[in-house]
Amino acid sequence: MSGSRDSEPIPERTPRNPFGGVVEDGITPDTKITTFTEYYHTMHKAQYFQPFDPYFDCFVLFHPGLGHPASAHEWEETIPQLLETKVPIICTGYTEWDMQRDKAWVEEKMKGEVDILMEAGENTFRSLRWDLNDADPGDLSCGNWGVWAFRGKRYEAQMGDQFFKFV
Repeated sequence: MSGSRDSEPIPERTPRNPFGGVVEDGITPDTKITTFTEYYHTMHKAQYFQPFDPYFDCFVLFHPGLGHPASAHEWEETIPQLLETKVPIICTGYTEWDMQRDKAWVEEKMKGEVDILMEAGENTFRSLRWDLNDADPGDLSCGNWGVWAFRGKRYEAQMGDQFFKFV
């Protein structure tokens, strides 16, 4: 965000905007998009977003690099907190391989505490521009090429004869 020539400066942190969020409202009467440059886990600990509504809220991670060796460590603290909310988490990826690596990392690190809401696949609304890696011309990628979604595992309780069982 701060490296773009066309971007506005990051807002000053104030008591009303303690994490310097850039708010885009007026999209529709009921929609507001806020972009933060702070780590999510910092805001989660401060309970900045509470309460969560699993029917109206979601998190969107644009090519997050969850399983990438250079960035996976930055997600170790954040992903469990996102899963705790039970809110849908929508992820995009540059390539199918990129998304599969991210999905495998989430499933391995979160040890089955994940519900897959949408299998990874090509995003109909992806960028139409292909990017070429100058260091490796065989490496083509596309912004938001694919999309997949998950959330924290939900356990349904059912009444048995003498006890509750979790399904």
